Amino acid sequence: MKWNFEYGQARIKDFQVTAERDTRSGKVDVKSVDLHGEKLTPTPRFWRSMFQRFGFSESVFRYFDHGEVFQRIAACTPSDTVRYCVERSPQGKSRLLSISNPKRPVITHEEVTDLVERYDGSDVNYADGIITSTHRPRSGDCTFQIGGDHFKHRFVMETPIDGFSQPRIFLSFLRMVCSNGAIGYSRAFRSDVSLGKDIGHCISRALDSYDNGEGYAALRQRFESAQTSWASLHECNSLYKILCKFERGKSISIDTVMPDFHKMTGRLHELYGMANLDALSEKRQRILPARCRIYDLVNFASEVATHHADADANRSLQAFIGTLISDEYDMEGTATDSTEFADLLLSGASAALN
Repeated sequence: MKWNFEYGQARIKDFQVTAERDTRSGKVDVKSVDLHGEKLTPTPRFWRSMFQRFGFSESVFRYFDHGEVFQRIAACTPSDTVRYCVERSPQGKSRLLSISNPKRPVITHEEVTDLVERYDGSDVNYADGIITSTHRPRSGDCTFQIGGDHFKHRFVMETPIDGFSQPRIFLSFLRMVCSNGAIGYSRAFRSDVSLGKDIGHCISRALDSYDNGEGYAALRQRFESAQTSWASLHECNSLYKILCKFERGKSISIDTVMPDFHKMTGRLHELYGMANLDALSEKRQRILPARCRIYDLVNFASEVATHHADADANRSLQAFIGTLISDEYDMEGTATDSTEFADLLLSGASAALN
């Protein structure tokens, strides 16, 4: 499937927002943004870029309509020009990805694809203005073992093609037995790629030379500690809510994800005799153990993300992993005995992978 991207320049007065306000809740529902006579669907990324560019936040729309805000900005900065990027999908939908400084370097979808292929990138995906690709660091696979599992070093590069934000690199481990990729989506395991005038050269240099021995050692230590830490109700419940959200939205392609999750954690409602775990305080949830370890939660989330989730669900699940492993576990070091780990945690997953 091929996307087309259109770049252009406009002033803030050229953006006409069509929105409706709920009289009861006061919440504003933006229907479209009219730009040069074309109705476009704005993405969350567009609004983030708008807030950053002009220094205001979403909360201002609680008190003023979009038209009032845009009109005031246009009056204060009548000559301020921005670059915009429009995504045209294979299904014919047109979305407004972002705005950015026209002087800021930008790299196209085709240029990034060529670079990724040149440096043997794998698992290349595009979503919401960003191309994600997985690469091997300069030092090689550096295969190692944690418990009964073998892993390889990898890193994931996110490259924006709409001119907003900059490329970022995240450390990653590839679990060899089932090709699950666990990505450290957190600031602790992230590196920003500095950009010059030639953005392609900067990305090429990063793909060719990137390595982070200390970062991989820290990530490995967190994985090892995950084996000896029971998962708390709070940690399990956090993953449960993410899975529920994306299962309802049909973003997860396997039907057994929730039964398999309960099988892994133990049926927590029955275990603690409560119909609603949220009735427990967060402090209480953090000291009550489930029947799985943090390592199981990480492998379960990475298995769903890698093999059974769309781009949005993948990103959210990997962000859960990154947040989980970068912080201290609720019950760190409480599981002292060793155990056997399952190759696959989702029933029917082997058939789905073939």
